[in-house]
Amino acid sequence: MVVVRPRGKILGPVPYDFRSPSLERAQRMFRNAEYSHFLVPTFSGVGWTANLRSVPRHPWQALLLAAFVLWWFRVGRRRGR
Repeated sequence: MVVVRPRGKILGPVPYDFRSPSLERAQRMFRNAEYSHFLVPTFSGVGWTANLRSVPRHPWQALLLAAFVLWWFRVGRRRGR
């Protein structure tokens, strides 16, 4: 199993990685079939990234994340008017 590790942590549990983004690290985070967690540390910046290969194992988390993203874009569109 490939262990996904952040560069460090801010304010306790929030992971960060300020290295320049790379395609290899992005693929390792977004599509890691060997890692079972749905949210993994981000490949660049602060926070977490969704591991898209784990969606079949975590359908409720994926559905909640999709609903939140859709709601966020809808609210943002209303504010922009």
